[in-house]
Amino acid sequence: MKKTSIMKGYPKKEDHFSFAPNLIAQASVKGLAIPYEFHSHQQFEIYVLQEGKAQYLINNQIFELHPGTVILLDGTELHKVQVTGNEKEYVRSHTHFDPKWLEDLIAGSDASFLLDYFKAFHHRIFTFDEPEDLDEVIRLIEKLSHITHREQSGVNEADARITLLYLLMKVYRSEKSDVMKDSFAKTDKARMAEEIASYVQQHFNQKMTIKGIAKALNLSESYVSHLFKEVTGYTVMEYLMNYRLIQAKAYMSLSPHETTIKECALECGFESDAHFNRFFKKRTGMTPKQYKKMIITERE
Repeated sequence: MKKTSIMKGYPKKEDHFSFAPNLIAQASVKGLAIPYEFHSHQQFEIYVLQEGKAQYLINNQIFELHPGTVILLDGTELHKVQVTGNEKEYVRSHTHFDPKWLEDLIAGSDASFLLDYFKAFHHRIFTFDEPEDLDEVIRLIEKLSHITHREQSGVNEADARITLLYLLMKVYRSEKSDVMKDSFAKTDKARMAEEIASYVQQHFNQKMTIKGIAKALNLSESYVSHLFKEVTGYTVMEYLMNYRLIQAKAYMSLSPHETTIKECALECGFESDAHFNRFFKKRTGMTPKQYKKMIITERE
């Protein structure tokens, strides 16, 4: 199997996750072992909140989660979970998988809709009508978790791919019956934080300061800083830099042969290509040049 970089904050192969990064699965994980940053990744993701309270931040939207909530992500959007209740009561299951790892099996099963489903909506949030459906999803993620700790072999890989396909079918059928489209009431602070995030996204490639954002939204600087940090768990500038990073990845991916590093840096709001190189390497573990080379290699 072809290996690419492991997602930041997730177990590596030497931690017995034999199929990472093609497949990573963890079931009924308690607490928040590490503080996850706002991030994106190439893998598709299924996340289930089993116990506790949390917020899930996706791009410029903030979703309040309750036990039983399921999130499907294609990974391309910036996202981050933030526990809002007691961290010791926070329990979740999740799996990340590379869609390319399933393509031949999907094609042979005439089930391309299972992957198209992720690509079409970027993210979906819903709850199950029946508790038994949720239990089945968690059970399947738990099975995947056990498989990823086995020795890598053709039999175990086949078991993992078939189990994952069954999980996708289960989620697909269940989700069709009960989609939650941001139907809950948001607090005034959450709505204001989303407004700040939207402004940042619209102007990410421009020089930006807290003072400028506050003036544009007719708010005080201290209010902007404190509210955004309180609601999201990170600063406005951290959000801005992470958004610039994902835009830079997308920019280089569109035309890796023609795009220069300097052009990408300037188009995405970085003050210089040197600053862009340092930030990109710190956050991804590779330089922009190495990232471009990886994209080109994958397409050849």
